[in-house]
Amino acid sequence: MTGLILTILKYIFSLIFACAGAAAAKDRRYAAAALPELLIIFAVMDLLLLFFRIPVWILSAFVMLLYNAQHMVLIFGGCYTTLVMLTNLDSWKDLLGKLFQYLAAILAILVFTCLPITRVCRDVQTDLIILAAGLLLLVISALRDGPAFSPVRNTFHLLGTILENLDRTRAAKAGSAESAKLFRREKIQNFRKRPDTLPKDPNIILIFTEGLSSHMLRDERQVMPNMAALAGRSLRFLNYYNHTYATYCALTGQLFSGYQLNNYDTNALVSLQSILQDRGYDTAMINPEPKNALFSRYLEGLRFDRVVTDNSSDLRGEAESLSDGQAYDLLWDTVNAQAATGRPFLTAIYTFGTHISFDSPKEEEHFGDGKDTTLNKLYNADAAFGRFLEKLEASPLAKDTILVLTGDHCAYGDFFYRSAFPDYPRVNTDADEMPLILWHRGVEPEEIDADGRNTLDMVPTLLDYLDISAPNYFLGESLFAPARPGSRIDTIFLDASFALSTEHGVIRPLTDAEAAALEPVFRDYFAAARHGDSQDPAGAGSNSHSNNPLPAE
Repeated sequence: MTGLILTILKYIFSLIFACAGAAAAKDRRYAAAALPELLIIFAVMDLLLLFFRIPVWILSAFVMLLYNAQHMVLIFGGCYTTLVMLTNLDSWKDLLGKLFQYLAAILAILVFTCLPITRVCRDVQTDLIILAAGLLLLVISALRDGPAFSPVRNTFHLLGTILENLDRTRAAKAGSAESAKLFRREKIQNFRKRPDTLPKDPNIILIFTEGLSSHMLRDERQVMPNMAALAGRSLRFLNYYNHTYATYCALTGQLFSGYQLNNYDTNALVSLQSILQDRGYDTAMINPEPKNALFSRYLEGLRFDRVVTDNSSDLRGEAESLSDGQAYDLLWDTVNAQAATGRPFLTAIYTFGTHISFDSPKEEEHFGDGKDTTLNKLYNADAAFGRFLEKLEASPLAKDTILVLTGDHCAYGDFFYRSAFPDYPRVNTDADEMPLILWHRGVEPEEIDADGRNTLDMVPTLLDYLDISAPNYFLGESLFAPARPGSRIDTIFLDASFALSTEHGVIRPLTDAEAAALEPVFRDYFAAARHGDSQDPAGAGSNSHSNNPLPAE
């Protein structure tokens, strides 16, 4: 009797966990696929117990561990396990803000997964009926909703993406500098004249806010009022999306206008900072994670003139980081020190305080009653930005400085994000509309529809606006360029888990034809980024991979 009770508890737990995952995702289709699979697992294990006991117990524990883990990730992460999640596990300290919730779920999974099992059905016929019912319901679910909601299918899909990533990595290593010639461009086309209110080589302050989606600035609760107010009196782009995820790939991807295969890969091609260095700019990147050796080495690999940080013991941010208030104070000190040299400067900063799982430091700002950690950290980041902007506008720096405000990528659609913004629809956890705001003294407020183009275009757009041109290997193009017919590579989102189109502001999976057309482009670019350019003059300007690599629809 005890064995029967434990067996029933084991499967009831998985049933509840699967339903909780569907409820958290606000999508019944997850339950419609997961529950038939649970019936199938139960029936198969119950049949195997006729022949084996201990081996089936072990097999059951393994299978249910995978099944339950998928639903834990769905509950907290908004989707089943992805390769992006796995490749960012070395940043586990960044999740400590919700450590209790994560550990409680993991402990519950381990306890119920390891429960022993015994036969439940009295005869084989009952098992076969349950198995047939599960298979029928699963087929109905797949035909009606597609395979994307199946936890078992997604486990195998995850394995497939791992193998695909390994294959791309091998191909990139085996490539050569000749690949770079396919992407070489001799100039950055000029579609917008530099405004008279900016000097020839203005200072540039480039702010990457961790996980920033456009709707956060538009939220009627005024969660980010300072950034929203700046957007209203600046040049800003609408229907503009992130081209990759997460931070490691997104920062490199934007600064080099390209894709990145693995987190710690370096890009040997031309970047915003290298173009400006050639023009005499002093370039600096501010590191908000001085204790994170991996991230610090990554920033060094971006090849700014220097990486600036604060190694003091007074770090108010989570995961031993600078709080956003501290980060903006360091930014202010840095740009003033650079201005004192008399050289134009590029100073980029990645602010970390809005990372998933974080809350505002107790010493800084909180939103409303302070109960919603997601709203707290956004409000705090905005308040810190507002103080910085106020100082900048009041200083002599404002007369010859352009401020670019954007995110490293969009906000990740996890459980706490969805709880904070329950009415905002998310098609994908990794991709969403992002802000891109250009401000300087005398700027004429203007809205430009990017029509679904993405962060590959950030650097070409900025350089076009400043009338700066140089040979490059950028995949993106200026957002000031007129719209062109046909699918464009700067409407393609690619990370380790998803390949999507954001064309015309609609997020959708790539068709098989689109994916097949793009795969050679990705592989050539990964090889080019790894090996650089042999500088063979014969390759100059060939640009064999155009900005329209997809077949016409």
